[in-house]
Amino acid sequence: MSNLGLKSLPEVECIHYSNYLMEFKADSVSLVYASGYLGNPASMFGHVMIKFNKLKNNKLLDHTFSYGAIVPDSDNKLEYIYKGITGGYDGHYANQMYHHQNLLYNESELRDLWEYELKLPKQDVNFLLAHFWELEATKKTYYFFTENCAYQLAKLLEMLMGRPLHKTNKLWVMPYDVVSLLNDDDIESITYHGSRQQDLYNKYFQLNQNQKQTVEIIIDAQPNTIPDHLKQYEDYAAKQIIDTLFDYYAFIESKNSGLTQLQEESRKQLLRQRFTLSSGNTDWEEENPSPPHSSQDTALLQVSSVYTPPLGFASEFRFRANYYDFLNVNTARIPFSELEVFDVRVRYLHSESTWSIRELILFNITNLNTSKTGLPLDSGIAWRLSSGYKTNSLTCQSCSSFYVDGFIGKARSLNNYFAAYTAISADIRSTDKFGGYIKSGPEIGGVFNVTPNWAMSLKVGHHISLSSMGSYGNYLDWEHRFFSHKNFDFRAQVKYQDSYEYSGSLSFYW
Repeated sequence: MSNLGLKSLPEVECIHYSNYLMEFKADSVSLVYASGYLGNPASMFGHVMIKFNKLKNNKLLDHTFSYGAIVPDSDNKLEYIYKGITGGYDGHYANQMYHHQNLLYNESELRDLWEYELKLPKQDVNFLLAHFWELEATKKTYYFFTENCAYQLAKLLEMLMGRPLHKTNKLWVMPYDVVSLLNDDDIESITYHGSRQQDLYNKYFQLNQNQKQTVEIIIDAQPNTIPDHLKQYEDYAAKQIIDTLFDYYAFIESKNSGLTQLQEESRKQLLRQRFTLSSGNTDWEEENPSPPHSSQDTALLQVSSVYTPPLGFASEFRFRANYYDFLNVNTARIPFSELEVFDVRVRYLHSESTWSIRELILFNITNLNTSKTGLPLDSGIAWRLSSGYKTNSLTCQSCSSFYVDGFIGKARSLNNYFAAYTAISADIRSTDKFGGYIKSGPEIGGVFNVTPNWAMSLKVGHHISLSSMGSYGNYLDWEHRFFSHKNFDFRAQVKYQDSYEYSGSLSFYW
């Protein structure tokens, strides 16, 4: 200002800006992380938003700012993926009450939220508010993997923290990266907001065995018989059952976009029955799962030593851009799922001194959709969809082809450590020296988290060629993960497809 001959800037009163600050009355700021959602390409990798907190306020009335693409309702998912990657959408900052985010993520999409309250002085809180005031009406080009929600919010927080909150050694930006780069000194507190589904699980597993059986009976019973099933219990135990069933019907309503007439009548009968019991709430132990920043990092470099009897020893080098597989330390991610994007394996065969691209997975998405409780409708279809370029047989070095494969089935999870599935799989291959084919058959598998430092996955299948009915075969993939460090692990794997293959791998994550 001195260079301009000014001693100070004039005082300016902006009514709209003053009203904006009065509306927020923010005392602190939180970075909120939403877990991934495999039902929408836009949400698979999670989401982050900024929340402004008021000390004297219902938390659902706090304001949030998030950044996202402006997507026309007429665009389908394939259009969204293409335009999102190539910059075909404008992005904007949306100012919404937190109850909107709670309804969308916790209730509708059944996603968990983690709130990282940041240690920012009031001056920085006001600075951030002022900057959002300027940005709210602006638009930017949205890029799905780079200039996305994580990138834009990271750049804002970097101005206050004075260091990068996105990984500068990666060409892409993930919501997980932002929370993983927060230091303990940056965080005042971490609060978990479970989805409606998690609320159900939390209550159900605190019931005793008789109460659980009564919950199952009432779900299948006629509404007018509900009082008879509850009369055996003291008031407090009956209220626990009713509270659990309220969460069950709320979960089913979100999952199925509504309830059947019978389910509606049962819920009304439970409400009437609740009014006949004593007043007062039931006490439940709060769930406190590990936060998302404790998961393993998302990019992978792996070095392997491989032995296949027909070919001999080989060295393999693997790079995976994103995100995780069954055996990663997957805190705060969708249980018993995989989401892998651009996963390439290059192999050097020592006996022939030759290099080859052994495998290139463009994407691999698996969701076992497990049922934890065994209650009706507490599960979905287990499925996998994968596409890319991989070997047709373990007996050859250069016999890979383009493929699309997957399965559809059912899975069951007894707890957070074990899940098993049965499915019908299909595998479509492009033409190569073996000839293209379509194969299908049964597949069984599972994921076993034996200890924090030892986990394994298994799949076994039999396939029959639909293009040549006399052709059939079996396959096996048994993999172990040892250690649970954020940045590395060791893997051991046995495969079978026309021949056995054995490998040991050292993995590095960043």
